[in-house]
Amino acid sequence: MNIIPENLWKEIKKLMPKKKSKIGRPESDIKNILNGIFYVMKTGIQWQLMPKEFGPASTIHSRFMKLIRLGIFEKIMTKAREFYLKNNETNWYATDTSSSKSPLAIRWAGKNPTDRGKSGIKKSIIVDRNGAPLAITVGPANKHDSKFFYDTFNSKFYNNDGLKIMTADSAYDDIKIKNLCKDNNFVLLAATNPRRKKNSSKLFKPKHRWIVERTISWLNNYRGIKTCWTKTPEAYLAFCLFASAIQLFNMTGVFV
Repeated sequence: MNIIPENLWKEIKKLMPKKKSKIGRPESDIKNILNGIFYVMKTGIQWQLMPKEFGPASTIHSRFMKLIRLGIFEKIMTKAREFYLKNNETNWYATDTSSSKSPLAIRWAGKNPTDRGKSGIKKSIIVDRNGAPLAITVGPANKHDSKFFYDTFNSKFYNNDGLKIMTADSAYDDIKIKNLCKDNNFVLLAATNPRRKKNSSKLFKPKHRWIVERTISWLNNYRGIKTCWTKTPEAYLAFCLFASAIQLFNMTGVFV
């Protein structure tokens, strides 16, 4: 079953690991492995229930975990981001988080304060004015949005060395985040936190923040991302990176 377009495969096949020795069993078709991984990510189906056309589910899953250990999904994301940034330059960015249910992520999820304390996780994302997902990290749902920012911001998500703008909601109205942005030539435009500025006569709200919310909606079209069915943060992050990379390639016309 061929799901990954040939144009996309041409861009990422060089990143795939190759068996160095001819001893032992021949490796499974890596493109078919990625097709199976994409199918699970898109549908949210259990590994053992995936169509037999992809091969044994145990083989697909074990190769998925191997690709994670080798950092392949980070490499795919890096290539997609570099590919996108070659022809897209902006000085405006937005950041936000989104929570997901996580029935199986017992060891790394947290109590979601927006879902009656049920187990949940968060993904933190930075996008540009086009809504391109340029950086993404994951963690427990009870971790404050502002704490995610440091890890997400560390990604090389921009190619503009001039003055840049980062918009965010009131959770990011924090002096430490403002200083971090300032040190990296960013101006943080965060919505006013009313709890910190109770005497303020006018609360500031940055415009166009719907762009980051739209990107989160794009990622949530993948059922394996909308609900976190993985047991480890590494596996869930791999899905998020893979989906983000596909979106970046798509926005640069790789699928055309």
